[in-house]
Amino acid sequence: MHPRQKPEWLVTAFPWKQRSATVNGRRMAYIDEGDENSQPVLLLSGNPTWGFLYRDFVSPLIAAGYRPIAPDWIGTGYSDHPRDDRALTLPHHIADLVALLDQLKLREFVIVGQDWGGPQGVGAALQRIERVAAIVLMNTWLFTDCLGAFHAAPRPWTTWHAPLIGQYFMKRHKVLSMNGPSVTSKRGITPREADAYHHVFDEPDSDHVVLTWPRTIPLVEGDRGWVDMQHIEQRLSELSEIPLRLLWAPEDNVFPIEYAERLKQLLPHAQGPTLFDRAAHFLQDDRGPDLATATIEFLDAQREQAS
Repeated sequence: MHPRQKPEWLVTAFPWKQRSATVNGRRMAYIDEGDENSQPVLLLSGNPTWGFLYRDFVSPLIAAGYRPIAPDWIGTGYSDHPRDDRALTLPHHIADLVALLDQLKLREFVIVGQDWGGPQGVGAALQRIERVAAIVLMNTWLFTDCLGAFHAAPRPWTTWHAPLIGQYFMKRHKVLSMNGPSVTSKRGITPREADAYHHVFDEPDSDHVVLTWPRTIPLVEGDRGWVDMQHIEQRLSELSEIPLRLLWAPEDNVFPIEYAERLKQLLPHAQGPTLFDRAAHFLQDDRGPDLATATIEFLDAQREQAS
């Protein structure tokens, strides 16, 4: 089954129509639901997930009068899966999202980002800041000066970075693309949910991005992604007038509470962090309905203030 064809068994859990746009020469898949005149809410996932991560957000957002849009980053989900690192850099992902924003002519849009959805979403928002209405961030980072224990540890993180060992674990054994959400879930996902996350990487070598992303996280100056992440960090003051809320799973060992505290220092006007227990790195999967409610409450409050 080609990863760009949604299998019949997935329709019940993820029933929304798959759309696509050409961004910088690649096919980007996305869902776009609700009234096209409603406020757009971009639901941005990270490694190694795709739009399925936000399945508990879509219907509540529509019912609340919003327009949820969940794109699959190039290299993930039902988007094109290039086998070339040069198409999967942080600037490329940002440029891809900017291209989608422009093609859909989105205004007053909301960025909801977790993991790589944070820097890539905020990076794109900074390119179209006059059109950003609000930002919600969950277990992510936008800086180079905070390094948690997970990213500093030799196992598994720096092992994944190693030229040969990283290829062995990430490409041959698919430790992330075929296991990531399954092994970190606090609630315990079903085999069918695991298949939903992982089947998009069934095609040989289709999970190139899953190795590229970890190697793009800057650990020390000179690393791939260091200059790009610093550029985002240096521009965060431009978001001082943009309503922003932090929703956090403190049990996440990838981006623990220290990362939320650093974001709060850089974005002191942000609301939160509001903490969610019984959730780990993929908190949208563990506590999806509760996070959707918190997001809607925040957006409704901004809408009331603006009216």
